[in-house]
Amino acid sequence: MKDSKLLDEVIRYYLDSSSFNGLPIYKIENYDVNEMIELINDGFVEAISEVDVLNPHIKGFDLGLSKEQQIVNARNTDRHTCFYPTDRALEGVQIDYQKPYSVLLQRGKEQFEVIFFDIEILERYINNPKFIVMDNGYRGTICIKDEFYEEGSPNEYIKDYGMAYIEGEKLNRAIGVFAIDLAKLSPKIQMIWKGFELENQNNCKVSEGFIKNLLMGEWVTQYWIFHALLEEMGVINNLCEAMSIPKLFSHTYGTQYTDMPEGYRNILLPTMKNYYDFVLVLEKLVVHNISIKAFQKDSVLIKGIERKDEEGKDKGSIVMFKEWLLKNVKANFDVDEVIIKPIRQVRKIRQVPAHELTNNSYNVDVYEKQKELMIDIYGSVRAIRILFKGHPLTKDVKIPDYLEDGKDIVFY
Repeated sequence: MKDSKLLDEVIRYYLDSSSFNGLPIYKIENYDVNEMIELINDGFVEAISEVDVLNPHIKGFDLGLSKEQQIVNARNTDRHTCFYPTDRALEGVQIDYQKPYSVLLQRGKEQFEVIFFDIEILERYINNPKFIVMDNGYRGTICIKDEFYEEGSPNEYIKDYGMAYIEGEKLNRAIGVFAIDLAKLSPKIQMIWKGFELENQNNCKVSEGFIKNLLMGEWVTQYWIFHALLEEMGVINNLCEAMSIPKLFSHTYGTQYTDMPEGYRNILLPTMKNYYDFVLVLEKLVVHNISIKAFQKDSVLIKGIERKDEEGKDKGSIVMFKEWLLKNVKANFDVDEVIIKPIRQVRKIRQVPAHELTNNSYNVDVYEKQKELMIDIYGSVRAIRILFKGHPLTKDVKIPDYLEDGKDIVFY
């Protein structure tokens, strides 16, 4: 039954379509249902309908449909059904080995098969100003900037990559990309990606949020700690306005990728240089961003403090902040330990590359170091917001529920 014009039509449609689509039943002229059933029974065609999946035009997964169900699909001409060649039908098809990921689909691989790569591949794009990497923690997108886009040229575009993890005792990252996104790259770029493909694919697991959002169509209910920190800072400034004092932070930032400070994200390649570069960003975002004006104005139940110390020298912003907190706030926790210590720690780490010659090195422990630092600094900023919210003038300031609850805030 392999010598069939109907089978040839199914195969050609699949291979010639831009996204390896199935042949819709309504596009087949002189549709012969008996011949199609024979092809299904012989294992040459798979019939997927709108009853089986939301979008039958793509074969995203191995659905494991029984032949009985497929035959029902083939018989019902009113149903939105698409036909796919099986891997058996595609065995003799000529393939282009210069496109290793196109080959997978040419051989019948499901489009949403996730392939895992060394995290280093992202450095190719992060460090190239021609590209935009829209990083949301659990997933991201890679695309070329508009000014470098060339019509008709093989421009690099990864619609979705997922943050992934390599099994082991320590946090170790990888990324996962759908086969269909890889198949759309040019031969040259596919070969570059192939060089970063991890040998043991079974040791990797893509982020749960990536699966929920893109494969199951569900909302992700977790919040990236990087976004939560920025939102806490914005709320704190709103609380300051309500208390009639200057804003604590000179600048605040949105959570859209275009609004976030450059370099404020998960460390990708775990090197000490990348770690110190991140700490520099975090120090500018939080510590250097603290405005001493907030500590100098009197308001309701608030007493400002002097800029000069007893010797007539200017106090540092961290010193002033601690003094101001101890003077104006009654906390049920150790202010120095919870709020001041993490801020000082960021400043302390920042001083290392500023005053010492350091050697770059690859160290997977960098992932945990960044995680601990982010958790500590977020805890500090959150504690500030909780204390400020206790002021009687701030009762009408709106705070996002997830910040109030403090739940589902994660480090991907």
